Amino acid sequence: MRMSIVALSITAALLAGCGSDKKSPEPVNTAPLTADITIDVSQSLLFSGKLDATDAEGGLTYSLVDPSDIKLGTLTLVNKSTGEFTYSTDVTEGTEVIKFKVSDGQYTAEANLIINIKNGDPLYAYQWHLKNTGQNAFAASRGVVGEDMNVSGAMSQQIMGQGITVAVVDDGLEIAHADLVNNIVNGGSYNLITGTVDPTPFAGSAGHGTAVGGIIAAEGWNGIGGRGVAPKAQLIGFNFLDSDPTGQVANVQTFENFVKSHGASAYSDSARVFNQSYGYSVPFPDTFDEDETEVYRDVATQSFDGKGSIFVKSAGNGYDYYRFRTFWLPGDYFDATPENPANHGLPFHNSNMSSDNANVYNLVVSAINANGQLSSYSSVGSNVFLTAPGGEYGDDAPAIVTTDRMGCDKGSVIAEDRPSTPFHGGLHPLNSNCDYTSTMNGTSSAAPNTSGAVAVIMSANPELTWRDVRHVLAKTATKVDAQIAAKTVTVGVGEGAAEYAAIPAWQQNAAGFSFHNLYGFGRVNVSEAVKLAKSYAEDLGEYVVSEWQASEVLAKSIPDANVNGVSDTQVVTEDLVIEAVQIELTADHLRLPDLAVELISPAGTKSVLMTPYNGQVYQGVMDKTNPNDIVTGYDATPMLSNAFYGESSKGEWTIKLIDVNSGSYRFIKYDQGYISIPNEADGKLKGWSIRFHGHAAKSAS
Repeated sequence: MRMSIVALSITAALLAGCGSDKKSPEPVNTAPLTADITIDVSQSLLFSGKLDATDAEGGLTYSLVDPSDIKLGTLTLVNKSTGEFTYSTDVTEGTEVIKFKVSDGQYTAEANLIINIKNGDPLYAYQWHLKNTGQNAFAASRGVVGEDMNVSGAMSQQIMGQGITVAVVDDGLEIAHADLVNNIVNGGSYNLITGTVDPTPFAGSAGHGTAVGGIIAAEGWNGIGGRGVAPKAQLIGFNFLDSDPTGQVANVQTFENFVKSHGASAYSDSARVFNQSYGYSVPFPDTFDEDETEVYRDVATQSFDGKGSIFVKSAGNGYDYYRFRTFWLPGDYFDATPENPANHGLPFHNSNMSSDNANVYNLVVSAINANGQLSSYSSVGSNVFLTAPGGEYGDDAPAIVTTDRMGCDKGSVIAEDRPSTPFHGGLHPLNSNCDYTSTMNGTSSAAPNTSGAVAVIMSANPELTWRDVRHVLAKTATKVDAQIAAKTVTVGVGEGAAEYAAIPAWQQNAAGFSFHNLYGFGRVNVSEAVKLAKSYAEDLGEYVVSEWQASEVLAKSIPDANVNGVSDTQVVTEDLVIEAVQIELTADHLRLPDLAVELISPAGTKSVLMTPYNGQVYQGVMDKTNPNDIVTGYDATPMLSNAFYGESSKGEWTIKLIDVNSGSYRFIKYDQGYISIPNEADGKLKGWSIRFHGHAAKSAS
């Protein structure tokens, strides 16, 4: 019998209701699991890690239980979902325990992150040039936070100068120093006096080269001292500035020894970087040493299978005065006040006065202090390529903390009743054996800071050529002291008086590069330079040095105290992308400090190659009865400018000479006192030549 529709409906309803009493099981949420984590970190190196936890269901969130646990460094949770973190510290050693927790939204678990800090460098905290935290570096005043070479990023990538050898050409190098010995090339140095492989200076007081070596490549993370800019670079040393106490070697600074120590011999050809923290200042126009220039050119351009080498050179320490057999000073030196600075606020030694600094193969460096301003002593000029930390004198304001000769009877740090800083004298717990100094300064310090930076850049990309390295440095330098005003002098008197910018403010050239005569392209920025070096893809093309192009023989009068000066132009047809410009100038003038020398490019960029009121004062002491002693003015005198970097050489170039002073002028020769130079007659521009270093401009497609 068929079931009724009603019965079927009831059955279906009963069947449908059978399952309605069954509920889906509640999901089971397991608690997350975690455990303590122990890591070892190194001072000042960014550590990247990951907190560890597991949970079957996922969806974890990490956090710190108490952020105040962090006492020795800085911990950042980069990703709270994965537990990724970074940690950095500047302390030398220690352990801190940081409790963290992980949550799945319902349950939490806690564990400890145990951080062991090992083998730091106790003096790193005082090395403001590496990381400026506003420390005083044992001086009476502090620096300004952030005014440093920005090395941290490069160091955290473990790019520290590996595989690059730097030559310290100086008064010698104490290769046995505990903070240098592991970075010294075994048997790679050379003593130019004894012919042995130990270039340690003879005089116990000679610690200059050892301080330079420490700035470049003092060993890092070894538990002693500080560290170098390139703490894994290798060093070789040459005592080119040393003297023989026996008198058998009358002069160490011969051309033969120059060749041996500057890369043109098997004694030094392993170095890709040469640090020259030395120089000279003369009170008269100088010319190139052609033999030395040839060595510089060949080593810079042809060594290392054509990649070349870098010569780093100090600009000089003569802003206020300089020494040439005796001290030479501006006439108002002892009358100067902050409101009326000596020498109209201009450099007494313009770096272009030294012809080796007008050599394009020398990368010339000025010095900057811990406040981010020019060091008070630093020579400057259009030939300066970069600035780097040199500091001040270390008593009132920070100098550079670096290695000194070992022991309290050698070097600049000796046991004495009244040490120059609290760090000296052998009583400071971080320097009880007097192995380190806190008063190293000068462009002698700026140069090795740059040499260390170059070594780091080369280790980031060893295929870079010498020109590539310069390009990287120019493109990545930090524009410092950005608001510095032009330094002006008044030219003329009365209604005709005008202000002349003897040192212009920062200016951007037609290729987009900012340049300043005090700072070149700016302060070395190590980490940005490394970043560019690693991704470097530019092709500078074949290196070209143009022929000298000379003006006609001229006899153009230089008007006295006239801001308009005298000009001459040359039209250049060769189209090069400029990497440097050199001139040779011939001009008669009986009082050279009166003259400013400008060069103006086709794009309108102006570069002051020689500032007025400089120390070219030899006309005040020359023997007018001796033809070989007479200085009539400039005679094919070389000068260099980096201000036109990247511009085109093609077009009209203008040289301009300006006489800024029709009044009296005097200077001080320290063994003779005040000396005046009369203003007897207008000078004459007699001729000039120009040449370019660079590469051929690419034609439009």
